[in-house]
Amino acid sequence: MTDAQTRERGELALERARNGERLTAGEIVALYAVPAEEVIPIANAARLRKTDPEYATFSMGGNIDYTSICNVACKFCTFYRTPRQEGAYALTPEQVIEQLEPQVRLGVTEVMIQGGVNPELPYEWYIETLRLVKQTYPDLFVDFLSPEEIRGLEKLTGRDAKDILAELQANGMDGMPGASAEILVDEVRQKVAPARISSDDWFRIVDNVLDLGIHIHWTGLVFGLGETIEQRVEHLVRLRDAQDRDLERGGRGLGAYKVWPMRLNDTRLNGVIEIDDDQTIIDKYLQQVAIHRLALDNIDHHRCVWRTMGYGTAAKALRAGADDLCGTGAINAVTSVLETAGKEAPRPSEKVFHGVLKCIADAGFKPAERDPFYNVTRVHSLDDVDFESQGHDYVAGFQATADV
Repeated sequence: MTDAQTRERGELALERARNGERLTAGEIVALYAVPAEEVIPIANAARLRKTDPEYATFSMGGNIDYTSICNVACKFCTFYRTPRQEGAYALTPEQVIEQLEPQVRLGVTEVMIQGGVNPELPYEWYIETLRLVKQTYPDLFVDFLSPEEIRGLEKLTGRDAKDILAELQANGMDGMPGASAEILVDEVRQKVAPARISSDDWFRIVDNVLDLGIHIHWTGLVFGLGETIEQRVEHLVRLRDAQDRDLERGGRGLGAYKVWPMRLNDTRLNGVIEIDDDQTIIDKYLQQVAIHRLALDNIDHHRCVWRTMGYGTAAKALRAGADDLCGTGAINAVTSVLETAGKEAPRPSEKVFHGVLKCIADAGFKPAERDPFYNVTRVHSLDDVDFESQGHDYVAGFQATADV
């Protein structure tokens, strides 16, 4: 197929997307041949149809990284440590509570407790931690572990995921982030993280989570791992199919979706995979936000990221298909690469809170706090926004990586 034919096919796909029609895998691939500035307005229109056109949402969320010890050893991760390596740690349940206290004081209403796959932590640690968190903060929404960590518990205990998940749910697990996905194509995963959970196991565990009624707050895709456009689209179509399955059986499905770039300068993949400059990454990011909004027509909420992209780019993403700004909490892998690059890792704070409000207002929306199910709980007046404050954009060339 010539470039002209590919472009023509992309234009036809874009017209179908404009009409709200579902795109085939081939049509999604063809969208990459259309200039991003033509795709973005169509994606923004789709976002405005799917979600409240007046608001862009955010939540006050926190993170607890309970252990840095991990036996998966992904080549793109700077967070994990071997048990005897400097920086290796595992929190006690009581230390989890100590770290939660200042976050709750700042107004955090949900927390993601996640870490490495640490075979030295007994199964009882997870049950005890959940119980203690819920005893101390009964109203806190707890996103617990990831598909990778659940797979680790299967290996540790010899039990199947659904049995483990049901027990965790009974002891206080409200949700599970759809993390450890990166790109759900095993050919890519084997090259960059050979011990990583397989794509089939990821979907199996996610299906069990959804079947039990445990909320999956978000999932996503990380680009820049040497994958092809076709492989990105394969990931998207598999997610769309999984969403269809759960919605058809009466479930809530995946709460939201986000995409963000892998940056590899400080990882073992530096020099193995070609690294784009910052502006190219930003351009590609906005293109992905738009195309993925049109591809994932059955996931209403699409999130954009400011920690890895900066407030300015995040504001543009909110006009390119995203409706939710995420990043008020600290994520272990993102924090680790910030610190590796000698930069301050932004923690939940009043400064971050006002930066989020300003970012949303700059995009032309009213900032609205939401609950984990994307229901608006509070709308902020634009009078609350300090438009004179520049704040920190945080992106500043730092090298971001994926979730654990």
